[in-house]
Amino acid sequence: MKLLCAIALCLLGFAGCNNQDPNKTREEAAKTAAELKQATKEAGKEIKKGAEEARKQGSAVAEGVREGWNADQKAVNLNSASKSQLMTLPGIDAKSANRIISGRPYRAKEDLESRNIVSADEYQRIQDRVTVR
Repeated sequence: MKLLCAIALCLLGFAGCNNQDPNKTREEAAKTAAELKQATKEAGKEIKKGAEEARKQGSAVAEGVREGWNADQKAVNLNSASKSQLMTLPGIDAKSANRIISGRPYRAKEDLESRNIVSADEYQRIQDRVTVR
């Protein structure tokens, strides 16, 4: 934007320094101003698009931070959850819930898979929904 203004001023300055017909100088100045006006409009549109994208990304970041911050509050604690709470997890039935309860205590949620309490597939489905406290 600053570059376009500088170019316009230079053109006007050069036009004023020679012995050119004032009507031609006026026409060139009008043409330069029209081009500058169009470039300004296009730049404004691009800025508006960029601002909208930044707003969307900012909202997504804020939502992600909220989710991450509250993740442990919503997560099922493997060391204290009841059978019915464990059964709210995707793919965990009564038999799996009993195995999880029998395997307590856990030092890390990854113990579920490493100690073969649940399969790798089951663990993948619940890993973001469980915690160990």
